Amino acid sequence: MLSPVGSIRGGKTDSRLVALTYDDGPDPVGTPAVLEALASLGLKATFFQLAYRAERHPELVRAVLDEGHEIALHGVDHTRLTSLPRGEVRGLLENGRERLSKVAGRDVRMFRPPYGAQSPATYAATRRAGLMPVVWGPTVRDWVDGEAPEVAARGLDGLHPGSIMLMHDGFEVPPGDTTPEPTFDRGDVTRELVAELRARDYEPVSVSELITHAKPWRSAWFRN
Repeated sequence: MLSPVGSIRGGKTDSRLVALTYDDGPDPVGTPAVLEALASLGLKATFFQLAYRAERHPELVRAVLDEGHEIALHGVDHTRLTSLPRGEVRGLLENGRERLSKVAGRDVRMFRPPYGAQSPATYAATRRAGLMPVVWGPTVRDWVDGEAPEVAARGLDGLHPGSIMLMHDGFEVPPGDTTPEPTFDRGDVTRELVAELRARDYEPVSVSELITHAKPWRSAWFRN
C-alpha cells in the first residue's frame, strides 16, 4: 500500500536555486510570450500542461520542448480530482499521461494536481498511475490582475532556497466561471520576476534541475 505522503514541494539546499513552473498551458498567447522571455533570459523551466490543450496546440508543445524546457502533466483538463468518485481518478490520470506523452513524443512523469487539490486517495492514485506529484511554494498569484511588476513581486513572499515557484502560461477556469482573464503580459511577469530573483542572487532552474542539485523535499500535501 502506498503511503499518502510525499509530494515534492521543493529542494533541500542552501544554494539559492528556485524552480520556475508554469501551469494551464499550452496557450496560443501566453505560452509564446513566456517562451520568448525565458529564451531572452537564457533559462529553462517546467510546464505543467493540460492534455486537451496539448492536443489542440501540438505546435506549442513542440516549441516548449525545442527550447529545452520540460513538460509535465496538469491533468486531462482542469477538473478538481478530489471532486471525483474515488475509482475514476487513476484511469483519468493514466489517460492524461498517455495523451500528453503521445503529443510530446516522450514519457511524462511529473504531475501537478489542478488547484493543488489532493487527498490521500488521489495521491495514491497518482502514484499508481506512475506519476510523481509536484506542488509549489511561492506563487505570483497570476490569476489576479495587476501590472507586471506588481504581479511578479507577489512571488517573493515565502521565497527561500530550493523553492518551486508557481506561475501560469494559460488561464483556465471552471465551466460557467465568468472571472475575466488578466490583462498583463505573462512574458513581462517572467522578466520582472527573474530580475527580482537575480537581484537576490537566486538562480532560476527547472524542477528536474532543482531536484538533481538538491535533495527533494517531500511531505504531505492535502487540500480540497
